[in-house]
Amino acid sequence: MASVRTLATCIGIGGNLSVLGDLFGFFRGVLPPDPTGAEVKVSLRRQLGLLQGEHFHVNVIAVGVNNFVDADDIEVDYSIFKMRNIYNQVGVGVGRIQHHAISVAQADGLDAPTNRDQLEELTENWSVNNNGIDLFVVHDMNIPSGTGILLGRSAVDGPCPDDKDDKGMSGSTTGLWGSEQTARTTSHELGHYLTLQHRNNQQNNLLCQSGQANSTRNSIQLTNGQGNDVKGHCMSRDNC
Repeated sequence: MASVRTLATCIGIGGNLSVLGDLFGFFRGVLPPDPTGAEVKVSLRRQLGLLQGEHFHVNVIAVGVNNFVDADDIEVDYSIFKMRNIYNQVGVGVGRIQHHAISVAQADGLDAPTNRDQLEELTENWSVNNNGIDLFVVHDMNIPSGTGILLGRSAVDGPCPDDKDDKGMSGSTTGLWGSEQTARTTSHELGHYLTLQHRNNQQNNLLCQSGQANSTRNSIQLTNGQGNDVKGHCMSRDNC
């Protein structure tokens, strides 16, 4: 197996290396707590192995960063932890996580969107110039959807790195809904970006909509076919 430093360099991480902060992408640089009190563990060996197979990178963009408090940062880190475990089920790794921020002033109201078009506008206005999927974490999302609220929205079969600046929805978005729901919504929306469609007839599947899923915590399964679809997307790579 290649060394930690070699693989970190391959996915674009240089300088002094923090395993939890840089290689696993935790914003706070420590393991996030599980909301049920269960033990949280990561495996460096597994992560290094996954980086040598199919994996994708993510840019986590905090929208309205002035309003984020430590509890919000914990939600984001738990979502990253859960995302890795979800996609690991089908042999897909999550590689480099970069953290970016949009202030309330810069967002100009898009930190508190009230309709779907504003989410599309958000992804059109900001894009990270690299080979990662842009995931916008919106601090104060309040968008009606049926009798409830919209938890997130994403480009479906999202653009490749060179096309992220094109018009239209070019990233994934989620609000902050508590660690368990934010974690599921984050991975669900990234699944859409990576070509996956809703599976509301499979209530334990990640792509079952939350309102119809059996469990927010446990309806996170992916099939081998879904894994193959993710691996076929242009944001998936196996060059490390």
